Amino acid sequence: MTTATSESLSPVRADAIATSFAKQGLMQTFGASIARIDRGEVELAMPWSEGVTQQHGFFHGGAVGALADAACGYAALSLVADGEAGLTAEYKINLLSPAQGERLVAVGRVVKPGRTLIVAQGDVYAEQDGRRKQVATMLMTLCVVRTLDHV
Repeated sequence: MTTATSESLSPVRADAIATSFAKQGLMQTFGASIARIDRGEVELAMPWSEGVTQQHGFFHGGAVGALADAACGYAALSLVADGEAGLTAEYKINLLSPAQGERLVAVGRVVKPGRTLIVAQGDVYAEQDGRRKQVATMLMTLCVVRTLDHV
């Protein structure tokens, strides 16, 4: 996996995020990958496959939501201290358009960092022939928790 990282994000934190992402069975099932990790912003991508569609052949809304949730969560985790992890406490997603294309790209960005709660926004795009169309937007809250062995 090739991952672009920002100068402001420590290599240790970027590696911890990549390691955590690799442990997510759902993301592996989806064929998702990390496209970019920056401080406060993460971009994930998922190729189209039969396994992530609904009855009309579009990306399933659950797959769209899961990808956005993961992008937001890792954007938030790029800001936490060593020894801290996070759990999604809440999210709300608006599906704006049928998600049809070669792949989905979810961009998660921190809106409000905090010691206990971090709020992030995720925008999901369907890509087809090099063009992006926004298909969903999400607002999520991550609860920061202390841990010794997980991101």
